[in-house]
Amino acid sequence: MSALLAVCAARADAADALAGTLTGVGSDTVSALVARWAEAFRAVHPRVRVQVQASGSASAPTALIEGAADFGSMSRPMNETEIAAFQARHGHAPTQVVIAHDAIAVFVHPDNPLTHITLPQLDAIYSAARRCGAPSPVRAWRDLGLDEAPLAASRVLASGRNDASGTYEMFREGALCGGDYRADVVAWPGNGAVVATVATNREAIGYAGLGYVNGLVKPLALARSDADAAVLPDRAAVTQGRYPLSRALYLYVNRTASGRVADLPAAFLAYALSDAGQALAQREGFMPLQAHERDAQRALLE
Repeated sequence: MSALLAVCAARADAADALAGTLTGVGSDTVSALVARWAEAFRAVHPRVRVQVQASGSASAPTALIEGAADFGSMSRPMNETEIAAFQARHGHAPTQVVIAHDAIAVFVHPDNPLTHITLPQLDAIYSAARRCGAPSPVRAWRDLGLDEAPLAASRVLASGRNDASGTYEMFREGALCGGDYRADVVAWPGNGAVVATVATNREAIGYAGLGYVNGLVKPLALARSDADAAVLPDRAAVTQGRYPLSRALYLYVNRTASGRVADLPAAFLAYALSDAGQALAQREGFMPLQAHERDAQRALLE
């Protein structure tokens, strides 16, 4: 018993020794969750200050490369160009840690009778290229089979994220088959602005991180094609990958010359992967990692 107490005391001393400033840069989607983690982390480590800058997933690799951030939050994986730039500066790849499951939800105004949509139809709304196979563009709501006047003849007002966002890029790859966005799509810097736009406009459609969707909008069930069943973005569908726009969320960190993750970011990531941290993720509308997933991510910090 005395040996166990000694180990616990040593760990407590190490925890109390944590001090300094921890800086995170990146995803708007992840920012609210990271802020909640930061608040809870500071309650345990009062000598640590956590600064979070939400400027989009694209800002995270640059901040890590330049040493301006201790961790980068992203709603998409780093691409090959970003990883290569990091390796060129630091001599090794960044460490990628999955911190929760999420999905990109597609939604309309609650008064809109539409209940489901296919990926090719989304592509026909948001992209001129229509790489997913739609035969013609979707301009009005009647093009989606709606016949209720006056909505049927109304133009579909498409809103989404701007190009600094990982959600923008993930939607482009997953829903537009890699095609470019149409020029008339309204691009917003934050998820909340997309939700607010659709909530106040019956003719609008939008997409955003699932954690930002509220009762002011109606999520649509999504099908990969006309031949597939449409699936709502609920917890089971997202964690099992049945919802077509399911995704993981990431925190990226650097390693020291010794090959270790520095104490402050390692402790913060350990908290994010803890029971308490994952409970906060669920409270923020994300899907927590399963036990075996958390074990695999913790191993990356050793």
